[in-house]
Amino acid sequence: MLKSASLFLALRHLRPRRSFVSVITIISVLGVAVGVLMMIVVRAVMLGFEVDFRDTLMGSEPHVLISRAGSGPAWQDALAGVRARPETVSAAPYAGGMLYMAAGDYQTGGPALALPPAQALPVLEKLRRHLLAGSLDLKEGTIVLSDHHAGQLGVDVGGEISVYAGQNVNEAVRQYSRANEEDAAENKKAILDAIRLRPRKLAVAGILRAETGGYTAWLGLETGKDIFQPAGGVTGIAIELANPERAVEFQAAAAPELPGWGFTLWTDAGEARLAAMRNEQTMMQFVLSIIALVAAFSVMNTTITVTTQKRKEIGVLAALGAPRGQVVRVFVFQAAIVGVLGTGFGVTGALLVLWLREDIRALLAALTGGQIHAVEGVFLSSIPAFIQPVDVALTCLISLVLCLLAGLIPAWAAARVEPAEALRD
Repeated sequence: MLKSASLFLALRHLRPRRSFVSVITIISVLGVAVGVLMMIVVRAVMLGFEVDFRDTLMGSEPHVLISRAGSGPAWQDALAGVRARPETVSAAPYAGGMLYMAAGDYQTGGPALALPPAQALPVLEKLRRHLLAGSLDLKEGTIVLSDHHAGQLGVDVGGEISVYAGQNVNEAVRQYSRANEEDAAENKKAILDAIRLRPRKLAVAGILRAETGGYTAWLGLETGKDIFQPAGGVTGIAIELANPERAVEFQAAAAPELPGWGFTLWTDAGEARLAAMRNEQTMMQFVLSIIALVAAFSVMNTTITVTTQKRKEIGVLAALGAPRGQVVRVFVFQAAIVGVLGTGFGVTGALLVLWLREDIRALLAALTGGQIHAVEGVFLSSIPAFIQPVDVALTCLISLVLCLLAGLIPAWAAARVEPAEALRD
């Protein structure tokens, strides 16, 4: 009965005498709603950026590359052992390294991986969505380039380029430096004449979008062996995992079985960026918590205003024998109602903003004269968003707790007012 009376009085205090909803109540509800909306939207967008970046990393390189770093099992034994592991989806030998490319008067360079197409289908399939032109068949004597490198060389699908293994170029540079140190002209000429870059002509079979597919060039395994000439026949083994997020655990489990082999994980290339994103999210959560705290202060302001306006009513309740707990509950219920309404409107508004985020971006771009339509398909061509129900639930809980605490403090102060003092004011 006391709780029903407290709730009745709380609802009555939220309504002014001449209008259905108090202006100050509306402001309080809107303050909570904006705080909740900001927390959900910003968290979802920032998490979306991280998810998109992780998907880009996972979708452009093998999940794990292992290569011989010392004495250890032969690559055939290592391949058999890796394939036997339950986490492995596919494992294939590869040859790779830095590749220098030239076409006419243009040169460029970048990493290259040579794989046997039949054994590396999972890798090629995830690259297929980044293919702009041509094919990913990796036929011998062909190469698949990024559009960045193709643009630098001025070639398209069907064009021909010359490629040089990085170690050959490095060796040529060393020999050239050695020749410059020779005083005898005959010795210098002999060294220069012995320099051989051994270029290999390759046809461009396909072009990948560098923004999402990376800058790696892709070759057939036999072509890669001919270019890089790795010791033992292959450079290492390319592995695809059922759960790429567990690449570190895979390394920890497989490393003891592969002494003398080094591991390169898909996370290594973007670990610094991922760590920076996580730090940004932590700081943003701190900032958003301050926004939620400011919204709670608006609820406290409402409660303080109402307790001041209803001072005589509080005195009457106390004079009639109402316990302090009942008086406290009146204003706590009031804060709870504001918190529930504000949180509900905030969640609804956040979901609406996230649903219409591309339209909102287009509107803002039009108003500011910026680019309205992003280039379709490139990395972050749209505003990413990833909503976690746990995050939404935690945001709602934080909002409600802050609102209740904001209402409890002035309510407790109001309940301690002496009846005679309240009625005399």
